Amino acid sequence: WPIPIPAMSRYKNMRKVVYLAAGAIAAINCVPHAFPAVIRKSYESPDAKAPEELTTHVRRIARAMHVRNPDRIEVFISRGFSSVSGGCALWPNGAVVGVPRTFLFRNRNDIERSGLRLQNEDIDWNSEIGQKLAHLLLPSTQEMNFRIAHELAHIELFDPLVKVPLASAALVASYHIALVAPRFLPRLVITGFPLLFGAGLFVYLQLSSALGRWMELRADRWAALCKKSYTEGGIDFMRKSIELESILQPSTQISISQLISSLSHHPDHQERLDRLEKLLSITNWDYN
Repeated sequence: WPIPIPAMSRYKNMRKVVYLAAGAIAAINCVPHAFPAVIRKSYESPDAKAPEELTTHVRRIARAMHVRNPDRIEVFISRGFSSVSGGCALWPNGAVVGVPRTFLFRNRNDIERSGLRLQNEDIDWNSEIGQKLAHLLLPSTQEMNFRIAHELAHIELFDPLVKVPLASAALVASYHIALVAPRFLPRLVITGFPLLFGAGLFVYLQLSSALGRWMELRADRWAALCKKSYTEGGIDFMRKSIELESILQPSTQISISQLISSLSHHPDHQERLDRLEKLLSITNWDYN
C-alpha cells in the first residue's frame, strides 16, 4: 500500500480476541432459546398460572397452523400486557409462549378484582377512564387467537434463533471494517477501538431493528392468514393498543419509552393496523 499503516499489525493481533468474543456472544444469546425455562423465569408473572385449558387451546391453534411438535410448547402468564415467545419446538427443551394476565379475564368483574393500577394509583372503574380501560383490557376470543398465533409463527419460523448470531456477525464485520477503512481513509484521525466498537454498534442496531420489524410484520401476516376471524382479532387488538397508548402516554408528554421506540424491533401499531386492514380487504376468505 502507498501509505504504511503501523496500527495494522495491532488490528491483526486482535483477530483471535474478536472471534472468541463473537463466539461467546452467540453462545450467550443462544442459551435462553436452548433452555426456554430461562425466558419463562424472566417474564413469568409470580401472581398467576396458566390454566390447563389455556395450554390446550394454544396447542390446538399450533396444530391448526401446522407448527411442528406442538406438545413441546409450554404456556405461562407473563408480566405486563405483552406476549412473548422463545425456544424451538424441534429442540429437546421445546419452546415457550407467554401471554398477558388479561387472557384470564372473562368479564369486567375479573378486571376490577385484578388489582391493576394506573401510574401506581388505584383505578376508579366507575369513572370515564376506568370504563374505557375496562373495555380496552378485556380481550375478545379473536384477539387472543391472533396474539397466540403471532407468537406461534415466531416459533415455527425460527425467529428467535435467526437473531442469535446477529450481534456476533456485527462484531466480526466491524473488525474487518476496522482493518480495511484505514487503507481507504489513511488520514482518518480515529483510533482502532472507537472505530471497531462504533462501527459494530451502528451495524448491529441497524440490522437488528430492520430484521426485528420485518419478523414482526411477517408473524402478523402468518397469524392473520390462519382465519378471517384472526385477522379481525388482530385489527381489534391494534385499535385497542393505539387507544390504550393514548391513555397511558398522553401526546403532551415525551416519555423515555417514546424516545426508545425509535430503536424498537416492533413496528408501531398504526403500521401494523394498516397492513392488517389491507390484508383483510384483498384476501379471498372463501376457503376459510
